[in-house]
Amino acid sequence: MGLRQSVVDHPANSSRAEPGFVMVAPVETAKRDWSAALELVREASEAIRIRDERATEMEIEHRLDAERASEDIRTLQEQLDETELRLAETEARARAAESRAAEAEVWLAKMHDAIVGNFSRVLAGEDSAEAELRAAFANGGLSEEPA
Repeated sequence: MGLRQSVVDHPANSSRAEPGFVMVAPVETAKRDWSAALELVREASEAIRIRDERATEMEIEHRLDAERASEDIRTLQEQLDETELRLAETEARARAAESRAAEAEVWLAKMHDAIVGNFSRVLAGEDSAEAELRAAFANGGLSEEPA
Protein backbone atom coordinates (compact mmCIF):
# COMPACT_ATOMS: atom_id res chain seq x y z
CA MET A 1 0.00 0.00 0.00
CA GLY A 2 1.41 3.40 -1.01
CA LEU A 3 1.68 6.52 1.12
CA ARG A 4 -1.20 8.27 -0.64
CA GLN A 5 -3.46 5.27 -0.16
CA SER A 6 -2.56 4.97 3.51
CA VAL A 7 -3.36 8.66 4.06
CA VAL A 8 -6.70 8.35 2.24
CA ASP A 9 -7.62 5.20 4.16
CA HIS A 10 -6.56 6.64 7.53
CA PRO A 11 -9.40 6.64 10.13
CA ALA A 12 -9.04 10.39 10.70
CA ASN A 13 -9.92 10.98 7.05
CA SER A 14 -12.96 8.74 6.92
CA SER A 15 -15.25 11.36 8.55
CA ARG A 16 -14.70 13.84 5.76
CA ALA A 17 -17.11 13.61 2.90
CA GLU A 18 -15.41 16.07 0.59
CA PRO A 19 -13.72 14.38 -2.31
CA GLY A 20 -10.08 15.30 -2.89
CA PHE A 21 -9.64 16.63 0.64
CA VAL A 22 -7.26 14.59 2.67
CA MET A 23 -6.51 15.04 6.33
CA VAL A 24 -3.01 14.22 7.37
CA ALA A 25 -2.55 12.97 10.86
CA PRO A 26 -0.03 14.87 12.96
CA VAL A 27 3.40 13.33 12.93
CA GLU A 28 4.25 11.76 16.19
CA THR A 29 7.38 13.23 17.63
CA ALA A 30 10.01 10.52 17.67
CA LYS A 31 12.45 10.37 20.46
CA ARG A 32 15.67 11.78 19.03
CA ASP A 33 19.06 10.26 19.82
CA TRP A 34 21.23 13.37 20.01
CA SER A 35 24.36 11.51 21.08
CA ALA A 36 24.24 9.31 17.95
CA ALA A 37 23.79 12.38 15.75
CA LEU A 38 26.70 14.10 17.45
CA GLU A 39 28.83 10.97 16.95
CA LEU A 40 27.99 10.96 13.25
CA VAL A 41 28.91 14.64 12.96
CA ARG A 42 32.18 13.96 14.81
CA GLU A 43 33.02 11.04 12.47
CA ALA A 44 32.18 13.14 9.40
CA SER A 45 34.36 16.00 10.60
CA GLU A 46 37.19 13.53 11.33
CA ALA A 47 36.87 12.09 7.82
CA ILE A 48 37.00 15.61 6.36
CA ARG A 49 40.05 16.45 8.48
CA ILE A 50 41.84 13.28 7.36
CA ARG A 51 40.95 14.02 3.74
CA ASP A 52 42.28 17.57 4.08
CA GLU A 53 45.51 16.30 5.66
CA ARG A 54 45.98 13.81 2.84
CA ALA A 55 45.29 16.52 0.26
CA THR A 56 47.92 18.72 1.93
CA GLU A 57 50.42 15.82 1.95
CA MET A 58 49.73 15.13 -1.71
CA GLU A 59 50.19 18.82 -2.54
CA ILE A 60 53.56 18.84 -0.74
CA GLU A 61 54.60 15.65 -2.57
CA HIS A 62 53.50 17.23 -5.86
CA ARG A 63 55.56 20.36 -5.19
CA LEU A 64 58.62 18.26 -4.27
CA ASP A 65 58.18 16.18 -7.43
CA ALA A 66 57.85 19.36 -9.49
CA GLU A 67 61.02 20.79 -7.91
CA ARG A 68 62.92 17.56 -8.59
CA ALA A 69 61.67 17.49 -12.17
CA SER A 70 62.66 21.13 -12.62
CA GLU A 71 66.14 20.38 -11.25
CA ASP A 72 66.44 17.35 -13.54
CA ILE A 73 65.40 19.46 -16.53
CA ARG A 74 67.97 22.13 -15.61
CA THR A 75 70.71 19.50 -15.25
CA LEU A 76 69.79 17.86 -18.55
CA GLN A 77 69.71 21.25 -20.28
CA GLU A 78 73.22 21.99 -18.97
CA GLN A 79 74.42 18.59 -20.21
CA LEU A 80 72.80 19.23 -23.60
CA ASP A 81 74.45 22.65 -23.87
CA GLU A 82 77.84 21.16 -22.96
CA THR A 83 77.39 18.32 -25.44
CA GLU A 84 76.41 20.73 -28.21
CA LEU A 85 79.53 22.81 -27.48
CA ARG A 86 81.75 19.71 -27.61
CA LEU A 87 80.05 18.64 -30.84
CA ALA A 88 80.73 22.03 -32.42
CA GLU A 89 84.38 21.84 -31.33
CA THR A 90 84.69 18.31 -32.68
CA GLU A 91 83.13 19.32 -36.01
CA ALA A 92 85.59 22.24 -36.27
CA ARG A 93 88.52 19.91 -35.58
CA ALA A 94 87.20 17.44 -38.17
CA ARG A 95 86.92 20.22 -40.80
CA ALA A 96 90.49 21.36 -39.99
CA ALA A 97 91.77 17.77 -40.24
CA GLU A 98 89.99 17.28 -43.57
CA SER A 99 91.57 20.50 -44.85
CA ARG A 100 95.04 19.40 -43.72
CA ALA A 101 94.50 15.98 -45.29
CA ALA A 102 93.45 17.55 -48.61
CA GLU A 103 96.51 19.83 -48.52
CA ALA A 104 98.76 16.85 -47.70
CA GLU A 105 97.29 14.92 -50.64
CA VAL A 106 98.10 17.83 -52.96
CA TRP A 107 101.71 17.96 -51.71
CA LEU A 108 102.02 14.19 -51.91
CA ALA A 109 100.85 14.26 -55.52
CA LYS A 110 103.39 17.02 -56.29
CA MET A 111 106.17 15.01 -54.63
CA HIS A 112 105.15 11.89 -56.52
CA ASP A 113 105.18 13.74 -59.82
CA ALA A 114 108.56 15.33 -59.03
CA ILE A 115 110.12 12.02 -57.99
CA VAL A 116 108.74 10.06 -60.92
CA GLY A 117 109.67 12.84 -63.36
CA ASN A 118 113.25 13.19 -62.10
CA PHE A 119 113.93 9.48 -61.79
CA SER A 120 112.53 8.92 -65.27
CA ARG A 121 115.05 11.39 -66.63
CA VAL A 122 117.83 9.83 -64.59
CA LEU A 123 116.86 6.34 -65.69
CA ALA A 124 116.55 7.46 -69.28
CA GLY A 125 119.97 9.05 -68.99
CA GLU A 126 121.42 5.91 -67.43
CA ASP A 127 119.83 3.78 -70.11
CA SER A 128 121.42 5.87 -72.85
CA ALA A 129 124.79 5.93 -71.07
CA GLU A 130 124.60 2.17 -70.56
CA ALA A 131 123.64 1.68 -74.16
CA GLU A 132 126.66 3.76 -75.25
CA LEU A 133 128.95 1.72 -72.99
CA ARG A 134 127.63 -1.54 -74.35
CA ALA A 135 128.00 -0.32 -77.86
CA ALA A 136 131.56 0.72 -77.13
CA PHE A 137 132.35 -2.65 -75.61
CA ALA A 138 130.76 -4.38 -78.48
CA ASN A 139 132.84 -2.45 -81.00
CA GLY A 140 135.95 -3.11 -79.04
CA GLY A 141 136.56 0.51 -78.43
CA LEU A 142 136.90 0.01 -74.71
CA SER A 143 138.54 -2.74 -72.85
CA GLU A 144 136.61 -4.47 -70.19
CA GLU A 145 139.45 -4.32 -67.75
CA PRO A 146 139.94 -1.08 -65.98
CA ALA A 147 143.26 0.61 -66.46
